[in-house]
Amino acid sequence: MKPVLAAICLLCATTFFTFAQEPERKVPQDPNAAGEGAKIEPKEKPRITKIGDSRFKLGEIEFDAKTKEIFIPTVVNKREGGPIEYLLVHENGKIHESILVTDVSPLHLQIVLKLLKYKGGYGNVFDPLLPAAEQVGTDLNNGQQLDVVAKWTPKSESGDGESPEPVTMNLCTWIIDGADAKPMPVEPWTYTGSEVRRGNYMAEVEGSLIATYLDPVAIFNMTRKGADRDDRWGANGEAIPEIGQRVTVILKAAGGAGAEKK
Repeated sequence: MKPVLAAICLLCATTFFTFAQEPERKVPQDPNAAGEGAKIEPKEKPRITKIGDSRFKLGEIEFDAKTKEIFIPTVVNKREGGPIEYLLVHENGKIHESILVTDVSPLHLQIVLKLLKYKGGYGNVFDPLLPAAEQVGTDLNNGQQLDVVAKWTPKSESGDGESPEPVTMNLCTWIIDGADAKPMPVEPWTYTGSEVRRGNYMAEVEGSLIATYLDPVAIFNMTRKGADRDDRWGANGEAIPEIGQRVTVILKAAGGAGAEKK
């Protein structure tokens, strides 16, 4: 095994067995949420394969060790109306509240983020959900910020057999801000990482990956004004392709490869 792949596999194994040691968070929790019972054991150890010079695959997720980009296969699930609380969930998650769904394991995504050395942390992200006396107040311990981009090839409607050109679009434009009925301004999401409760990685249990409404279980959250409102955000049907369209979600560091929020 080549040194680079061997190092990645070793780090993967270390990440897989140590992530659950993260402390539980001081945020409101739903006592009826899934995963409050016995610890859920992973079905199998994650296996990484090399598919290019700097490109690797874990489960259904592809990632580039050089550019630090992550590629997640998804499908359009909702394209109009609202409210929505998620941009992306697992197909067994809260699909009625999400624009996109995927069969990718949230745990695999967490492992890939760790492998690429992205910094996770919730800092003051969930302050709007907490009483004033319990708020953190500073963003020094917030996780890294990542841009979330969609890439897809529209279905051909010309009948000439030629494939349309791929479309790339920041996913913020897929979301309508109910405060002004306009597309959400382009901003990155914060890698907060999910909660661990009684040894369970809750994003894996509940299937929450990228949230528009603050959720300590989701791996990514927004820090923009209104993120604490579950009735503010809707789907922008003018930008979102048809339901069932396959879309690759690309996660990449805001500001360039490896960029870290200062």
